[in-house]
Amino acid sequence: MKTVIGIDVGGSTTKIIGVRFEEQNTRPILMQPLQVKANDPKTSIYGAFGRYISENGMKITDVSRIMVTGVGSTFIKEDIYGIPTIHVEEFEALGLGGLYLTGLENAVIISM
Repeated sequence: MKTVIGIDVGGSTTKIIGVRFEEQNTRPILMQPLQVKANDPKTSIYGAFGRYISENGMKITDVSRIMVTGVGSTFIKEDIYGIPTIHVEEFEALGLGGLYLTGLENAVIISM
């Protein structure tokens, strides 16, 4: 069972969620989200990640990749703890995530 971690690094709050893939060709399982606050984006990212895997009883080896977005993600230039770390455009992440959550093929997704 592998998990993909998504991290949105905002100006004041970092949001993190895990998506667990238990079997091939099945709908992934969304894990409980978490929010943390820190003044430094890197501290926020690494702190959120460490806390998230700890609170979910995970090991670093359970994570197959990390997806980062948001204004603070620009401070991440390397893989986090050796895990492939991919930058995602925030609006694309918002739109695709909204479609996934609705189960629809087409929708207008709004961030307010």
